[in-house]
Amino acid sequence: MAETVSVIIPAYNAAAYVGRAIESALAQTHPPLEILVVDDGSKDHTAEVVAAYEPRARLIRKPNGGPASARNLGAKLAQGRWLALLDADDWWQADKLDVQLDMARSPDVGVIHCLPEHRSEAVPAQLTFADLWVKNWIVNSSVLVRRDVFEALGGFNEARELISVEDYNFWLRVAASQWKIITCQRKLVHYTRGIGISAQSERFRNASLYNIASLEQQLNLAPDMVRRRRNEIVLQFARQALYERDLPTARKLLREAWAGGKSPSILLYSLLAQLPEPVLNIKRHAAGLRGSVPQPAADAATRPATPATPVWPQAAATTASQQDITRIVAHWDRPLLLTTVDAEEEFNWGRPFSRATTSVAAMRSQHLAHRVFERYGVVPAYMVDYPVASKPEGREPLLDLLQAGQCSIGAQLHTWVTPPFVERLSARNSHQSNLPAELELAKMQVLTAEIENAFGVRPRVFRAGRYGAGPNTAGILRQLGYQVDTSVLPCWSFRKGGGPDYRRNTAWPHWIGEGRDLLELPISAALVGRAAGLSARLTAPVFSRASERLSIPSALGRLGLLERIKLTPEGITVEEAKRLVRHMHGQGHRVFVLTYHSPSLEIGNTPYVQTQADLDRLLGWLDAFLEFFAGEMGGRASTWPEIHQMIKNA
Repeated sequence: MAETVSVIIPAYNAAAYVGRAIESALAQTHPPLEILVVDDGSKDHTAEVVAAYEPRARLIRKPNGGPASARNLGAKLAQGRWLALLDADDWWQADKLDVQLDMARSPDVGVIHCLPEHRSEAVPAQLTFADLWVKNWIVNSSVLVRRDVFEALGGFNEARELISVEDYNFWLRVAASQWKIITCQRKLVHYTRGIGISAQSERFRNASLYNIASLEQQLNLAPDMVRRRRNEIVLQFARQALYERDLPTARKLLREAWAGGKSPSILLYSLLAQLPEPVLNIKRHAAGLRGSVPQPAADAATRPATPATPVWPQAAATTASQQDITRIVAHWDRPLLLTTVDAEEEFNWGRPFSRATTSVAAMRSQHLAHRVFERYGVVPAYMVDYPVASKPEGREPLLDLLQAGQCSIGAQLHTWVTPPFVERLSARNSHQSNLPAELELAKMQVLTAEIENAFGVRPRVFRAGRYGAGPNTAGILRQLGYQVDTSVLPCWSFRKGGGPDYRRNTAWPHWIGEGRDLLELPISAALVGRAAGLSARLTAPVFSRASERLSIPSALGRLGLLERIKLTPEGITVEEAKRLVRHMHGQGHRVFVLTYHSPSLEIGNTPYVQTQADLDRLLGWLDAFLEFFAGEMGGRASTWPEIHQMIKNA
């Protein structure tokens, strides 16, 4: 009898990527009997995406109850002899089911799992309870489980306390039974959420501890065995908290670990946790200044990259790429202006980051700026973030502009409102430079797919939210097919919140890396004044936090010695913007990048527009500046594809 397979895909707010998962199941060389997609109470258009695949995929809708309940419902309705688990944001190689079913001949085989693409370590051919007790070797989307086994063990435990480790709980129960768990040594699954221990939140820690406590009762495990494992988990989370510089949590957990069983390693970490954060960061700063990112220990290979001095290609005047571009653009007859808009949700810039703050009502007011743009031929690039793309009230105003040829669509990553949501909410993690490479890639994939689904065009121009580009960003942009980045804000530093320091960067366009495939177009910003010609080593300290507290930059600006100006109507007067452009033009610049935030077109959303007079002033700024640029400077509006092509073809 031919083996039959039911594919079960739990989906929650997965509209951006569930189609890719379904396509990978449909493409199997061993066709599945059925594909069951369980929509677990999604609030986006997941159901509409899945419905487009019917009858090849069956949509099942239920109230939100967590992934365990979604998988259990799918298994209850499944008809196949084998259940293939696939998360909505993952996908399979075409021969995945064929290869695994070839290993399913023995009736005592209950689970067959394969390897994810990111796996580099050796995995035992058969996983015993002892193997799994010390480590979860199994990626959920790699699993093929015999339906009889699933039903005999009662499926996944739906306790909400187990969410995020419910699969691990099930593997351990299978391993403790008479059925075998065997490993297919082929890499047959792309596991988007393969970020492991980087998700060290209080919820995940509690779930991990609840898991072993529940198994102790259910499987009658030895108390000493459970106590040792519990202490290992607490120490593991304590080390992660120390690594992330969450020192209060690290100290609390280390005290708990010490009480559970004293050891030299706990003592060492406890002593480290008492050191001030600047002392702990000395090594990180040294590594960052050398242009490298320290690699975490092997048992935490997915921890966040260390970004004390985030790495991003410098726009230094000595780089060959920039020298070539400088010579090219300096001979252009007319300066070109690229206008970009950070199209994003409205949130209070002075409050802690929240995943619940996703209103995009201000997108309805973007037409106010377009009344000005139309007079000067401006076609802005909207750098769209996830809430704007995923909400009808966010994307529909831009769809109207896009269809009329009045804008282009780019991408902007706000980490805290872009799934997958596994990192701790903090100012530090709002900069994508501080995320593990796997998580940064996963968020970028979700964002890119959501924008493509929303607008029917794939974004090719990118800006890191909060200008938080990091050491992995360029590689990810290349992987996803981006052609232009605009994440650099010269002369500004974001180190206070754990972000990059661009005080030694300039506004010259340059190719990122050796090739000519990814162009950096920094936001136009520079130091202006009689002292602007001094080296960055001398001017950078002027704009340090200590210097700003003493109002030194303001004093130097009033004296005409040194001003730091960026090209934006937010917080910069139109006269300052004109001085900036005249100064940069005199240095040979012919590419100018202007930017502002979409919420500024409604009152009360940003510090720059709190009254009707502020809004009138911003719109008047745009009109006056564009008139100046076209008139006095003899410039014209341009687009990023035109600038990219002109530089590449020169």
